[in-house]
Amino acid sequence: MLQSILSNLAIILLLHLVVHRIMNYRKSLRNYYFFLLIVLTFSVAVITMFYLPIEFDGYRVDLRMIPLVFLAYFSNWKLTLPVLVISSIWYSFEGGIGTTPGIIFGMIGPTLLTLAVYKKNKYDSCYFDKILLITICWFISDFPIVFIVPNGLDIFQRIFIWRYAALIGAASVWYALVLFEIKREHLKNQLEFVAWHDSLTKLLNRNKFFEVVEVKREKSDVNHYLAMADLDHFKKLNDTYGHVAGDHILIEISDIFRKYECDLVKVGRYGGEEFIIYQGQPSFEQAVLYLEAIQKEIRTTLFCIDQDIATHVTISIGVAKLENDMSLLEAVKQADRNLYMAKENGRDQIKTSADQIKSTLTTVGGE
Repeated sequence: MLQSILSNLAIILLLHLVVHRIMNYRKSLRNYYFFLLIVLTFSVAVITMFYLPIEFDGYRVDLRMIPLVFLAYFSNWKLTLPVLVISSIWYSFEGGIGTTPGIIFGMIGPTLLTLAVYKKNKYDSCYFDKILLITICWFISDFPIVFIVPNGLDIFQRIFIWRYAALIGAASVWYALVLFEIKREHLKNQLEFVAWHDSLTKLLNRNKFFEVVEVKREKSDVNHYLAMADLDHFKKLNDTYGHVAGDHILIEISDIFRKYECDLVKVGRYGGEEFIIYQGQPSFEQAVLYLEAIQKEIRTTLFCIDQDIATHVTISIGVAKLENDMSLLEAVKQADRNLYMAKENGRDQIKTSADQIKSTLTTVGGE
């Protein structure tokens, strides 16, 4: 009996390792393949447990309920129901005494109950909730023995301690592993965020920004543009109100940039009061119009220094097209030259290369 329990537990642990491996490749997998792999993995695990029964005084049970309940609890019905259907059909083909009750009470009942009590805060709820859920599922699965099987009450009394302990033990081990992976993934994400983002503005740092842009150049079919943006008279602002106020304004401006970010618009902090912007747009004119919208919002925003003092700020922008045969560094240099022209010509405007657009577009406030 103990060997059979350990065999079922080994299947659960192997299932956890395979699922963990699949999740590591989640971002590189298409949704269809991810769905197929999860359904196939859980179905194989549940079906395998059917062939590794645990015998209690001649009565055969297994722990196939645990993968179904965990999948229902941590996932959704789209993944859970296919596994339930595949496992139930396979189990029904095997036939034998107790097949139908085993499917209804040992698989369908606990799984549908778990889907019904699914919580958004499944990771935050207390451990007692998980014990209660497994206990109720165990009761749904095993108590019908009393009415279905001859001498059912006697069998239930003989097996319920071992059966309940096996279910709780397996569920506890697996849940502990799930929590460990969740905490490890959370820590990994935190470390990646710190490594990839500027500590003050929380925008992408320069290195990560360039890495993201290189990926965008390979995957996207649109035209690619880089823009260098610089706050006007930022040194004067720091000298007047202090560096703390300057940092606060940088943070608020970064929040404005972040509002305009999407899959084809990325913003990074280049250094100091300079920002770098990537756009994937159909035309140069549309790229400039997008930048004008950002520039206008910054110009019209009142930045609070303290309770009694507020100020407006403006930015100057230089834009360059990122040609196919051009390196990122070359595009940055070109955008930086255009930024310098915007500064020299009075600030609060957008400058572009003369061979990329016929006329220099200025913001409404600069006209």
